[in-house]
Parts: sequence; C-alpha cells; structure tokens
Amino acid sequence: MTAYRSCCLGGLTVLALAAGLSAEELDARTLFERRVVPILKSQAPSSCTACHLSGVELRDYLREDPAETFALLRAAGWINVERPDDSKLLAMIARTPPQPDPRLQRVQAEELAALREWLRAAVKDPHLLQAKASGTLGTELPVEVIRHARSDRVLQAFVDNIWSELGRCINCHSPERNRGKIKELGQEAVDAISWVVPNDPAATLQRLVADGNIDLDHPELSPVLTKPAGLVKHGGGPKFLRGDPAYRKFLSFLTDYAAIQRGDYRSAEQLPPPPAELILLTSQHLRITGFPERWKDSPWQVDLYAWDHEARTWSPQRVGTVFGRINPQGVGQHMVSVVYPSNSPPPETVRNEPRLPHGPWLARLYVDRERKTDHDAGYLLGTAEFVGETEIRGDWPPGYQPPKIIEFARFHHR
Repeated sequence: MTAYRSCCLGGLTVLALAAGLSAEELDARTLFERRVVPILKSQAPSSCTACHLSGVELRDYLREDPAETFALLRAAGWINVERPDDSKLLAMIARTPPQPDPRLQRVQAEELAALREWLRAAVKDPHLLQAKASGTLGTELPVEVIRHARSDRVLQAFVDNIWSELGRCINCHSPERNRGKIKELGQEAVDAISWVVPNDPAATLQRLVADGNIDLDHPELSPVLTKPAGLVKHGGGPKFLRGDPAYRKFLSFLTDYAAIQRGDYRSAEQLPPPPAELILLTSQHLRITGFPERWKDSPWQVDLYAWDHEARTWSPQRVGTVFGRINPQGVGQHMVSVVYPSNSPPPETVRNEPRLPHGPWLARLYVDRERKTDHDAGYLLGTAEFVGETEIRGDWPPGYQPPKIIEFARFHHR
C-alpha cells in the first residue's frame, strides 16, 4: 500500500523511500546537487570578485556535502532558519560595487537564485536542521590581506598612484583629446591608444589590463610604465624619469596590483607598507634657468615648504615637489605635484583639481649630479645632492605658459 501511494505521489518520493529519506530531504539534496555543487566546482570567478579582487570566492563557503555545508553556515550565522530569504549568505552575494561589472551581475543573479532556492528547501529539512559539523568555512587568509585586496581599495590606490598622474597622458590617450590625431595616424591607430576612459578610473584600469598595458608577471615591464618613463619607444616621448615620484607611484601600484592578482599575499607581513605621502600632479609649472653647463642632463628636484603664519616658520613637511632633467640649455622645467600626509588627505574637491597652497614658499633644490636615480629608481635625493634654497613669492597660475621662473643664481649655494 505504501509503495502504491508513493508511486502515485511521484518519482521523487519513490526514490526517497528507496533511500530511506523523506521527500523533503531528497528535494533539498537534489537542489544542492543540481544548483549548488556546480558553483562549488566552477573555476570561473564568482560574484565575490566584484568586491574582492582576490582571496575570497563563494566556493570557499561551500562543501560537497549539503549537511556539512548547512551546519557550518548555520553555526557561522550565515543562515536565517526562520526567514531564509534574509540569510546573511544571500545578503553578501547580493552586494554590488558602485560600478558593477555586467558579466559578474549575471553570475550574481545565478548564484542568488540557486542558493535562495536551496536554502528555502533546506530550512524545512529535518535532517539538515539536525546536522552537526566541525570546522570553519571561508578563506584562510587573514583579514588584513582580504581588506587589502578589496576592489574599492585597489581602485583608490589606482586613482592615487596612476589616475592622478594622467595629466601627462590624456592628450594622446584620451578620446576626449586625441581626435585631432586621426588624420595623421588613422582611426584604428588612435582608437588603439585610447586606453583612458574619461571620468572612469575603474574602466580605465580594466582597459589597461585588457590591452596588455599591465604585465602581471613582470609589472616593472608594463608598457604603462616603461613608455612614459622613456625606457622603450614611446610616440609621446618621456613623461617622467626613473627617479620621479610619478615613476615610483606607477611601479608601486603595478607591483602591488600584480601581487594581488596572482594571490601572492598570504600574511599581513607580506603586504607593502602604506605610503607616507599622497602626491598629486597639478597643472602648475616650475622653470629654473641658468644651471651650470657641467650639470646638463642631470636630474633635479625642488621640494616646496609653505609658510606657517601661526608658528612663524616654514612647514616641517613639504607641500609640493618637482622632478625633472636639466636640458642642454641649462634649463629645467616640469609640472609641480602637491604633497599631503597620507593620514591627512585633502577633500575630494581638492583631489579633482590639485593646486599648491598659497605662498610664500621655501624652495629647496637638489641636483643628482652622479645620476644615481638613473640606475636606482628608489634612491631619494638628500643631503649629498642638496644645492641651496630660496623663497618664492607672487601668484603661481596653472599652465605651461607662463611657468613660475627662478634663476639658478637665486639659490643660496653650498
């Protein structure tokens, strides 16, 4: 009689009785095998990668056994047995960044549908509700590494280190500026070098990776670094030198980004130290004339200090810096960067249009006469390269013309 009723109730119930399981239990198990196990076994990026560049995958929170998975998720507080649709697991999957990737949005929708359907069945399953399991779910990486690889933090690092320097690049590489080159180079060639996505640093980073401008195996050989540094052929010519803060910023981001993508960081101790300064490129220019002929082609640097009216002295930290090379005519000119302590960044309005604070300024000049920075990009000019200092007053408007001009003879020499 029981067998007859089971046949009438359908194939799932027949299989359940044959296995000694309830129809509800088999239903939850079937859903798990058909909807959840493929997620567990997939090697494609999950929706977690929308917020975590590496180190977190949905499969880290699943096991092949549904009872073990349910017990561990429940013990961790990730399942709401009374209201499964309000489970933390679903809420975490549903999170989206400010600029979601359409491809990951499709993955996210599939994961949400699969896990929601399984949880709704699972919380009605007596076997799963009674399941016990030992151990933990999730990534084994420390929270510091997970936090460091978060997409929003990586994007902010890209903005601070590369996007903030794109004033050097946009004339050739932004479609807002380079349309005039189509007649000379052709539409296809100009489109190929248009890796800047206007007003969208996240899309620009994706474009740089997709176009091969970032080398994840050898970040120091990335074209986005070697071309503006003049280390390989570049139609736009050199934009900065190896010792320039911009070079160090590019290299720092690229090295860190590649390590994150490769999953190299396994402990907090392996993470790079945070930068002490935030350096943002302005459109203000400094020109120094009359350098000694013997110093031509040498790198030079000027650090700028603001006058502290309350303390009646110069600021202990620099507020600006310039790095360039002396040309054959004994002239050095380059754009100025403003400098902020990393623990006291400027407001967003200042980030968008960085500019030196009001003067006067104390300018300290350094010249790399031995060209140490040509061979060691990490070498910082200091006492051995110090030449002298002078005060700068007056307006300092943005633009290549007119720059702020200082005669070399004005510096108090050593």
